[in-house]
Amino acid sequence: MTVKEFNYNSITMISEYPSLMTFFHEKREYFSNNKNLALIYDDRSKKVQDKNFIKNIIEEFSFDCLKFTVRPSASKKLNDVDERFRKLASVSFLLQCMARYDINVAYIPSLYIDLKGGDNGVVSGDELYEYIEKWISSNIILNEDANDLCSINYLKNFNGEFFDKKIFFIENQIENTDELISLKYNFIDQILPIEKDLFWMGFDKTYKDVPRDKPYLETKWVKKAKKVPFGQGFYEGVIKYCNRCCLPETMEGITFDEFGICTPCRSSEEKMHINWEERESGLLQTLNNHKNEEYYDCILPISGGKDSIFQAHILVKKYKINPLAVTHGQNWYSREGRYNLENLLQKFDLDHLFFIASRNLINKAARKSIDIIGDACWHCHIGAGAFVIQTAVKWNLKLMIWGESIAEQDGRGSYYDKKERSALYNVEISAKVRAEDSHDGNIDKNELNQWYYPTQEKIKEKGIRYLHLGDFIFWDEHKQVEFVTNEYEWMGTGVENAYKGYKSTECVMAGVHDYLNFLKRGTGRSTVQATDDVKRGLITRSEGMELAKQYDSQRPHALDFYMDVTGLSENEIENKVIKSRELSDFAKKLNKEQNPHDK
Repeated sequence: MTVKEFNYNSITMISEYPSLMTFFHEKREYFSNNKNLALIYDDRSKKVQDKNFIKNIIEEFSFDCLKFTVRPSASKKLNDVDERFRKLASVSFLLQCMARYDINVAYIPSLYIDLKGGDNGVVSGDELYEYIEKWISSNIILNEDANDLCSINYLKNFNGEFFDKKIFFIENQIENTDELISLKYNFIDQILPIEKDLFWMGFDKTYKDVPRDKPYLETKWVKKAKKVPFGQGFYEGVIKYCNRCCLPETMEGITFDEFGICTPCRSSEEKMHINWEERESGLLQTLNNHKNEEYYDCILPISGGKDSIFQAHILVKKYKINPLAVTHGQNWYSREGRYNLENLLQKFDLDHLFFIASRNLINKAARKSIDIIGDACWHCHIGAGAFVIQTAVKWNLKLMIWGESIAEQDGRGSYYDKKERSALYNVEISAKVRAEDSHDGNIDKNELNQWYYPTQEKIKEKGIRYLHLGDFIFWDEHKQVEFVTNEYEWMGTGVENAYKGYKSTECVMAGVHDYLNFLKRGTGRSTVQATDDVKRGLITRSEGMELAKQYDSQRPHALDFYMDVTGLSENEIENKVIKSRELSDFAKKLNKEQNPHDK
């Protein structure tokens, strides 16, 4: 049996109403056997206690969650009218989701609308559509600026697609009205009052921040790094390093020319010989061809990181593009990451679609990840690509604008290569393994379908295009970080296993990702950062090697969190990562002979 991508048996509008607690409690067995998508609409209007209730509900009952937040200017319009206006807008969006994702059953609070419903409190999709569409078409505020509220107005494009949809009122599904049920769930306040205006989903209540004041352990890797002579690489004599920078031959895809100079070093030279004005004019033509006065022009994939906010600046401020911001959350957001994500949406006035898989699944996927790719973050790699491509297909948005080019720091790219990237880029470059091939005894196929890609036929039929800004404009992350920090109050922070605090600040697990890469390849984030500084002439190659050894070999505090959520011991993790070298023709070069520093 073929499993469809992003396939759910039902969708439920999640609100702050206490009746939800009883509903999910009574239907726990049903929802454990049927995949349900939790839907949140325009959360900025909610109080901190309401946000806490909703977040706890989603995690207690282990739901995947889709959250749509309208742009601040549109949210203000919703605030200017009564509360019922916002509730009906949320029902409009729920109906759109039922049509886009082919979901036939929905559960909503009866307080949202005043239709009575038939047997068992059920309303047909056609009946609810007519009710909401009549309200939309007669509302002056909705029709004043179609672009501002296109997320609501777009419902009319699905006319005729609701005949097989059923919407149940939650209150009519409840048999037990005993208020003592709520005492069974001892929820804590995951969101503190001081955090009330931060982006409030996608973080683990047990690990909001890395304990930066805690001393780092002196592991065998740290001791070995100290024994390596000054200016030499960690595996000097075992593997080859670039003669100009700090990159080793174990970096994926890397090659060296006759002078021993690596691919990324050659790419940095290529940037100086490219007509960037010509390339930018080609990008502008593409963007103008996708402009839509009543809808979004393109998809802007964002995480809240440094590249995200720079992409938003270029598209919104410079090119006057109206993108839909789309995020696949890794469920490991840092406080700074949550601030940066909300700050971006506010500064650029963007509608935002955000998806996170259930924490239970992500924990299982994190354990599986280390076996299939030798990394802790497969779910993030696969989700960042799959969910954005799904959105492109299901929201009828043909163009995606990503950030950094693969030629910037990776061993697998060249700036002279003008070939447009494949829609499967994230699978080919980082995830490596499709979700369809990742199920096992602990993870069922159906649990993973939110990470399935649409078929190649669908992608081709929709004409989906996958572009990186860095292929069209001169990319300088140092200047960009300085710019977005000063201009838009983007917040950097300390990042484990890196000596610069601006790469992957949104994720508390960034250090684990880079540390495992060091164990697997002998190179981590600091090797890449040192290489950039060497190429810029800021430090010598020898100084870069010392920084790389010092930070790459550091055991990150977040490794304890990874061990906790996966149930793996540190010894098991190291053994699995070293075994995973065999998955790559480049990484396995570390195994070609015994490393002299391991003695």
